Amino acid sequence: MTETERVVRIFHESWDMKDPDRGAAVIDDNCKFEDVARDEAQPGPEAYKHDYYRWRKAFPDGECKIVNVITQGDWAVVEFINRGTHTGPLKTSQGTFAPTGRKVKVRYCSVMRVTDGKVVEGRDYYDSAGILRQLGLTTT
Repeated sequence: MTETERVVRIFHESWDMKDPDRGAAVIDDNCKFEDVARDEAQPGPEAYKHDYYRWRKAFPDGECKIVNVITQGDWAVVEFINRGTHTGPLKTSQGTFAPTGRKVKVRYCSVMRVTDGKVVEGRDYYDSAGILRQLGLTTT
């Protein structure tokens, strides 16, 4: 396993371990990370932890299962599936959604660059409209 793959696996597997500090430990302080669906910058480890707790509050049983990791040099593409039951408030750029009790399954793709054992850049791509549909919050 390459160093790049090892780092991105630590980052993603920390979700299942319910250990945001483990994930944050491999994020560079100056990391430029973006949630593309929400058009939101998430710079550095503290932004990662904030996002982790936001999702964990909404989906306490949430899990992240890596499907595929492709690396080339310091770049990695990670395909993964998030699953969970919406039992807590979900804070979004569209407002806060009360718990629906519904289960969701969402395919994600992260593109990440690793330098000196830390994630220095990345983007998450996923279907945010699909999440809302699965939660019964929209029909489109």
